[in-house]
Amino acid sequence: MLRNVIAPARGFTQIANVHIWDDELSDAAFRLLVRALALSDAAARKTTVTELAAGLTGGRITADRARRQLGKKGLLHSTKWRNAAGQVRSESLVSSVPLRAEEAEGIFAERRRVGGVGGAGGAPGAGTRKVGRADVPSPGTALPTEGRLGEQTSSPHPVPGAGLDVQAAERVLLSLRQVDERLVLGSAEAARLAPLAAEWLARGVSEAGLKHALSSGLPVPVKSAVALVRHRLREKMPEDEADRKPLKLAMCTGCDRGFRVVADEERCPGCRCAAAAAAAAPSPEPAAPGRLGWRERVRLAGAGG
Repeated sequence: MLRNVIAPARGFTQIANVHIWDDELSDAAFRLLVRALALSDAAARKTTVTELAAGLTGGRITADRARRQLGKKGLLHSTKWRNAAGQVRSESLVSSVPLRAEEAEGIFAERRRVGGVGGAGGAPGAGTRKVGRADVPSPGTALPTEGRLGEQTSSPHPVPGAGLDVQAAERVLLSLRQVDERLVLGSAEAARLAPLAAEWLARGVSEAGLKHALSSGLPVPVKSAVALVRHRLREKMPEDEADRKPLKLAMCTGCDRGFRVVADEERCPGCRCAAAAAAAAPSPEPAAPGRLGWRERVRLAGAGG
């Protein structure tokens, strides 16, 4: 994968990398979040979440699922209140960082206080909804035209760690479909999982070994290829060479044979097992004095006769 990144001087929207790499956010939820953050303050007060989601592929079901995902992440909050005229007003809040319910309610309260609750609609443009379909059903909004990218602003594209061969890892992920037709990954899915796969390669696993670890012993059926590959990449991550303990050998004090020391043992496992078995074996009971067997009694009786 090649990259040609040119930071725009204006007409851009900043978003945290954690949202870009969050696999729990669907594409529709991510697009809805970016569209909301791209609005200016004036345009945001006049635009509803329903209008922003009008152009998402999948219709109302996809839009509702996207709203629930953003709400679960604390990025979308909604509230309702009754104004002085007795009308119920509603408003949504989209945040670039997760907010708790009480934090969102504080922002709602401050907006109503500044805009005036006793008016026809509270804050300027807040709570007003258009009747019918949105005017522009595709994106529905225009990107802000003001703003400059400062020198301290980091690139919106995540940069992989040094020493990671992300391109080779992504190539392995995309080749899984050649091993099993159930392991078909999209280019975007492979790009999200590539840093994890590159960590395997950095820990000494070959590309063939990585492909085998991800494609062998597949369950029946494979419900989600990307979920299965992500789970195996995380749970089967090999041990880092730097974290391995050095191998320690010692001579057994009982049999003078070499063995691998796990803790601070002085004897090999065979000698330890033999000593434990000898200690657990019952000791023979001595014969009670004055009690003779039948042979001794016959011998004594013949001698006395």
